[in-house]
Amino acid sequence: MKAIFKRELASYFNSPLGYVILAIFAFLSGLFTLLYYYSTGYSYSIADAIAPMLYFALFIIPPITMRSFTEEKRQHTDQALLTAPVNIMDIVLGKYLSALVVYLACTLFYVVYALFTAVIIPNAAIEWGVLFTCLLGIIFLGAAMLAVNIFYSSLTASQILAVVIGMGTGLFVILYDTLVYALESAINSIFSSDYSAALLPELSITGHYTNFISGVLNPADIVFFLSFVALFLFFTGRVLDRKRWA
Repeated sequence: MKAIFKRELASYFNSPLGYVILAIFAFLSGLFTLLYYYSTGYSYSIADAIAPMLYFALFIIPPITMRSFTEEKRQHTDQALLTAPVNIMDIVLGKYLSALVVYLACTLFYVVYALFTAVIIPNAAIEWGVLFTCLLGIIFLGAAMLAVNIFYSSLTASQILAVVIGMGTGLFVILYDTLVYALESAINSIFSSDYSAALLPELSITGHYTNFISGVLNPADIVFFLSFVALFLFFTGRVLDRKRWA
């Protein structure tokens, strides 16, 4: 796993991909920090600048993982990788952890902004506890969606298709609460009932993410995201295992 992790991590920065992703995230996070914190005279928490990054993180993540397995297929190295005396989950974890490190590097920009603010503007109060939970939220969100997109990468040989499906999933995640509300309203309208979907709201990624942004550290939210990660890494492992024996 360590060798795969090192190789994959190096591949991000042996090409423009890693630098482009870092630059985009730095620009967007800096822009929202400027709009939501500095330009308001520090009347809002710096953590408020993290909340809107949900909408961009969901679309930045697919390009991070698009090459994970599709590149192996393009270079015809996938069979050599799958037939090597390496555990399938070691392959999956090596690729996943390298993508996660790139994503974690992106989130560090918020720490830099907070430290810069604390040093340069001493009277600008920073709620470090809320900032910590917000960072955990964006990290757990990213970890879950990275696992989903790694799974997509294992299904196709096209990087473009993997990105499109990943971004489509991101759009679905953003619209999920609205779709659930529309479904409940339609059922109640058709059957003149007072139906309320008890389970569907609990599956909302944005709902669990919002709890972190609100400064609430709930173990249930952590378990939700970690379960998401474990489930889709398991799916990826099963896909690769099937290809190994095909």
